[in-house]
Amino acid sequence: MDDRKMEDVLRVIELCRSVERSSANPFEVDIRDKIRILREKLPQWKFLDELLVDSEAMLELTQIVKLQDEWLKHRASSLYIDPLLVQLKVKLLSKDALVEAFVKSWHPIAQVDQLSPKGLERAFVYFRDLVPLSERFKDEFGSYGVRPGTVDYSELVELGVFTQQEFENRLKDLMLELTEKSGGDWVDYRAFVSARTFEDKVLRAYLLSFLISEGRASLKIDPLTGEIWTRALKERAQGTPRSVAISVTEGT
Repeated sequence: MDDRKMEDVLRVIELCRSVERSSANPFEVDIRDKIRILREKLPQWKFLDELLVDSEAMLELTQIVKLQDEWLKHRASSLYIDPLLVQLKVKLLSKDALVEAFVKSWHPIAQVDQLSPKGLERAFVYFRDLVPLSERFKDEFGSYGVRPGTVDYSELVELGVFTQQEFENRLKDLMLELTEKSGGDWVDYRAFVSARTFEDKVLRAYLLSFLISEGRASLKIDPLTGEIWTRALKERAQGTPRSVAISVTEGT
């Protein structure tokens, strides 16, 4: 068999098989043109293997026709509309026709005819009589709108939370604990400040913030995972500390 004479037929076979293997549009294969090629080549075949290749090409074309049939059935069953056809129809519509199509397809959640003077009056009275935000939940949580602030250890001493000596001792103990647990490596911040009670947990986080502000400890935060680590420093860090807000909640 002369491959040069069979080149066009082999191309037909390869094209059909590539379409079958992929999800390409089967209508991209021009069936009529490929059959014309086979018809022109058929008188040239003298050997059995050439006729077999020709019949194989015809079989592949029938598979493409089958795919085209399935493609049409699928598009028809799914109510498929060609986007290019829709775009063309929209361009050909007049302004009045476009407005009419929009009104027919528009289904608003609320309409003007659903409102009434009585309904508007009831809504006005409801919002007028609402308790101001500053007064809501006042009995449960106290005065609303108190902004967060800062408290240093001198204010804690004045409030009677603990004496200045107690504060320094607690700070020293926490620094020793952090040094032992970190050993120069990073340790999980939340695990370190964790305690049996929520009050002790808040106190440990508060004391640790002093160590970090004084440059005796360091803090590292992963912005992607939200993980926080801390470690003790052998030498005080230099420079201006950066303020970081960390929420302390019960549980975790």
